[in-house]
Amino acid sequence: MSEKETGYRKITYEEWEKEGERRFGKDKMKWQFICPVCKHVALAEDWLKAGASEDTIAFSCIGRYLNPVRDAFSGKGKGPCNYAGGGLFRLNPVIISDGKEEHQVFEFAIEGNKS
Repeated sequence: MSEKETGYRKITYEEWEKEGERRFGKDKMKWQFICPVCKHVALAEDWLKAGASEDTIAFSCIGRYLNPVRDAFSGKGKGPCNYAGGGLFRLNPVIISDGKEEHQVFEFAIEGNKS
């Protein structure tokens, strides 16, 4: 099935790394991602500064680690939302494959965009 049919963009890990470097440079902590639910843009390093673990970067919204937080599906509250990529609704639009495993992640933000 195509990306248009599934709603997911499937790429290899190598392609994903090249795209991140092209957009934001070699320092992965400066890479920017956009939450598929609330559209909040965060740098990879923002997750770590908020106390989240590296495996949550571009997987669950940074709002899960901040206060106040907006509810992902009701929209009530302020700030980034509490969306979890591994929950019932898997809305992360990019599937990265290393040939053995696949991981769903957020899309890269537009270069230079930081909310």
